[in-house]
Amino acid sequence: MIDIHDIIILPETERLPLDLRRGTEAASVYLEVGFGNGEYLIHLAKENPGAMLWGVEMSRSCVLRAIRRVKREQVENIRLVCGDARFFLEKCLARNSLNGIYMNFPCPWPKKRHSKKRLSGDGFPSEIAGALEGGGFFELMTDEEWFASEVRDAFADEPAFSAVDWLENPSRPVTTKYERKWTEQGKNLFRLRFLKNKGEAADDASHLSGRYEELHILIRGSGDLQGLMNSLSNLEGRRGDSLWVLKRSYSSDRGTEYLIEAVCTDGGFEQKLFLMIVKRSDDVLVKVAPYSAPFLTDSVKEALKGVASAIEGHFVGLAPEPPSGESRL
Repeated sequence: MIDIHDIIILPETERLPLDLRRGTEAASVYLEVGFGNGEYLIHLAKENPGAMLWGVEMSRSCVLRAIRRVKREQVENIRLVCGDARFFLEKCLARNSLNGIYMNFPCPWPKKRHSKKRLSGDGFPSEIAGALEGGGFFELMTDEEWFASEVRDAFADEPAFSAVDWLENPSRPVTTKYERKWTEQGKNLFRLRFLKNKGEAADDASHLSGRYEELHILIRGSGDLQGLMNSLSNLEGRRGDSLWVLKRSYSSDRGTEYLIEAVCTDGGFEQKLFLMIVKRSDDVLVKVAPYSAPFLTDSVKEALKGVASAIEGHFVGLAPEPPSGESRL
């Protein structure tokens, strides 16, 4: 019997980079970005019993349906992650760690204001290249020819890739829900496959995000914090495409521990979490609440800095300044 805890993986609670083989002797590791109901991913897993198949998906309802399908069909070589694919590729994996990446019918984001979200923009080809080993592939299926052409041109500009395979209406052993829908409507389908050059450099772990337990700021000083907590609601900050906003706060009966709701966004990736303030005899500790376990994106780090700055300014009666306490950011 497959345990759900073996299927769903929470990268934010694990040591990074992730062990993609999960302690097995898997010969290869593949990833499907945006796996939907898991139909295609399960087919790949069954066709490659000696490999480990990973899937990353933003939709929680899709993840739930995929888990049910995996358990029902008793497929043991699949692991699922609910989260943002870009952050997963960039911050959770060792460089050159995947043999192949599949993406089936992603949203092409046709409107101009959404162009940064496309596969062809904002450095995504480079992120794909970084995760693939030399000789690994990226395969895309789409029903939009303009989108296929744009992705082909973007990957052609990425020096890590040297070849592209373009097929129109290819025969495939298994189809996705959207694939069947588009085929029934008579639409043409396009498959692109890009190969990464061999001979890439060794892995550099500096890109990894770290764990939330290792993130804290220590502020020297003491004083009553209740009045400050009441004024933190709607405090916000922005740095680049990272934005954080504080919401309601809660205090313990003794007034020594406080929780603050925070909404943190990086690009299109949003997280809701709690920050914790622990008041001690001669200092204050600001950290991520242990039951929140967020991905350590820039906005999460900046939110902690913002709270620490507010506390430090409160102690000296000044407007908030960048924190000068001991930081583990």
